[in-house]
Amino acid sequence: MKNYRQIVNESSLSRLRQHMLEHDTAMMTAFRGYIRGEGEGAKIPVTRKQNLKRNAQLKAELNKKYNITVVQGKYIEDYGTPEAEEKGEVTFFVVDNEDTGNLERDIIQLGKKWEQDSVLFVEKGAANGRLHGTSTAEFPGFGKIFKLGHPVFGKSGEIMTRMKGRPFIFTESVIVDHKVQHLTRMGAWPRSLFINSNWQEVGDGEPIIDYIEEYKERFI
Repeated sequence: MKNYRQIVNESSLSRLRQHMLEHDTAMMTAFRGYIRGEGEGAKIPVTRKQNLKRNAQLKAELNKKYNITVVQGKYIEDYGTPEAEEKGEVTFFVVDNEDTGNLERDIIQLGKKWEQDSVLFVEKGAANGRLHGTSTAEFPGFGKIFKLGHPVFGKSGEIMTRMKGRPFIFTESVIVDHKVQHLTRMGAWPRSLFINSNWQEVGDGEPIIDYIEEYKERFI
C-alpha cells in the first residue's frame, strides 16, 4: 500500500507531466563538484555552501521570467569518461508558462554561465527532448546536441528519458514550487546585485535556501 508521501509525490509528478504537455520545459542546476581551472586538467573544488549560493543565484535569474519547481533530480557529471559520477541534487524544472519561446536560448546561456556539462530542454507536448552541451566536458561536447526523443513517464509518475538506450531518471521527487517574480525596480535592483555577486564569497543574510535541510522529509 502506498503511503501519503508517495501519493502526494505521484500527484506532483503528474502535474510536471502536464506542464510538459502544455509548455516548453527545461531542467538544470548550478551545482558542480568542481570547476575547471587554468592549465590542463586543473580543477577547483566547489564547496556545498558555494553550490547552494550558485543555485540560489540561478533560481533568482530564472524566476525573473519562468515558473520553477524544485525537484530531486539525478544526472551524471562527466558522463562518458572514467571520472563519470552520478549526482543526486537539487534541480530546477523550468516552465515557459508565458510561452515566450525563449526558454531554450536562455537555458543554454545559463548552462554556459554555470559551467554545466549540459542542460535539458523539452519542447511543448513533451516532445523532442535534447541535451545541449554547455561546457568542454566530453559528453555531449560544447555546442553539441544529444537528442533524447520523448520523455518516458514511469508507473509511479517519475519522468525518465533514455541515455544510450538505457532508462535514465531525471526527476525523482517534487520538493517545492516558485512562481515567476515580476518585481518593481526597487525589488529588481537587489535581486540583480545578488545574481551578479561572486558565488565564491558566501555572506550572511543572502537569500540562500538549503532545500535538503528545509524540506528533508520530501527527499527520497
